[in-house]
Amino acid sequence: MLERLRQSLALRLAAQYALVFALSSGVLFSVLYWTLAESLNARELAALERQVRSLADAFTRGAPIDVIARVKNNPSPEMSASFVRLIAPDSSVYFQKLPDDWIETAVKSIPFGPFTLNQEVRTERIPQNALHDYSIATFHWPTGWQLQVGRLLDSKAVLLAPLRRAFAFTGVGALLLSFAAGIILAWRATRPLRAVSATARRILETGDLAARVPADGSRGELAVLVHQLNTLLDKNAAHVRVLRDTLDNLAHDLRTPLTRLRGTAELALQDSGDPAEARAALADCVNEADRVRHLLEALLDISAAEAGVLKLDRRRLDLRSLTARAVDLYREVAEEKKIAVTLDQPVTVELEADTIRLGQAVNNLLDNALKYTPAGGHVTLSVRAELGAAIFTVSDTGPGVPSAEREAIFRRLYRGDASRSQRGLGLGLSLVKAIVESHGGTVAVDDTSSGGARFTVRLPI
Repeated sequence: MLERLRQSLALRLAAQYALVFALSSGVLFSVLYWTLAESLNARELAALERQVRSLADAFTRGAPIDVIARVKNNPSPEMSASFVRLIAPDSSVYFQKLPDDWIETAVKSIPFGPFTLNQEVRTERIPQNALHDYSIATFHWPTGWQLQVGRLLDSKAVLLAPLRRAFAFTGVGALLLSFAAGIILAWRATRPLRAVSATARRILETGDLAARVPADGSRGELAVLVHQLNTLLDKNAAHVRVLRDTLDNLAHDLRTPLTRLRGTAELALQDSGDPAEARAALADCVNEADRVRHLLEALLDISAAEAGVLKLDRRRLDLRSLTARAVDLYREVAEEKKIAVTLDQPVTVELEADTIRLGQAVNNLLDNALKYTPAGGHVTLSVRAELGAAIFTVSDTGPGVPSAEREAIFRRLYRGDASRSQRGLGLGLSLVKAIVESHGGTVAVDDTSSGGARFTVRLPI
């Protein structure tokens, strides 16, 4: 428990808050204390200067004897507590008045023959007290006479010492209060962090990928952190679901060619004695092996493109050449299904792209359109430039893509209900999306006016 408290972020923040408060309060009090002490000392020194000048004027105007008499008999507390000394030009003390608390009296025993005489000895002293300051002001006459007036400055005892005691008591109380308030505020401020820690612990201990950090609707950096973490968890959960679906679909799609491959190989191993049948069986094995290899190569290309490590040999090319080449490649397939293929590319559209990779995307889109367009249908490939982008569309007159499946068809190995009867790997559109996005473009699908599907690829020029 003590170790958890020691590691608590809220406790450390509260301690730091209290330390900052104590340092700032100490600096503030020190500045105020020094300013007040200097002001009081300056005021008392100015009063002492006025007092010595007043006495000097009195000595100048009147007889020194009369002034000395007034000083001796002055009943005011200020004068009675003052030290006054008049010094002659030969440095002898002509007159001196000491406050009572500056005089020390002691009895000195002096032996005198068979007798001992006790003599009272008076000595002068200056009080040594940390709460008082002793100051002397001197006035010089041109004749060589000097007048000295001294006094204890009691600002420390009267005001500054109580101020220090008051600050000490209130400072300790304020420090404890600030530490307690800091713990409460820091505990509330770090609540999202504790929620994040609890959610992470729950995911690690239970494997529940649906766990999310509860959001309290507040604003600020921690609220943004919670939102971004939940978004990250959502994306991770989606990637895990896609990975599971991909593995399931991959296992399903590989099971058939591998089973056929094994059956063909077993048939070829039978001692039938017919070389032609054996060669045909081996040819089927090669075809099935190529199909599996193409499936794995497509998966690797998609993964590389999604990870941003797909190598692209970018060169300046005309997009119309890729579409024309794709139409020539699939001309026989279109003629067999009696599908009309039209090119709509009135102007030159050039861009920097990988000819082979982008050609794969164009071929897959055309192959997909021919696969789902019924006999007697029509497929149109159009190319145009628009707002600094190259737009390539493939439109068909097939059944179209349902709205619920328009996002899913770009996932790996996804096969919609309408595509289950068609031969294929389920990776064509995933590869198209990966190649287009690796070029910095986008691909989307919608409906044509005739109800068919229209795939639109937008690439930056």
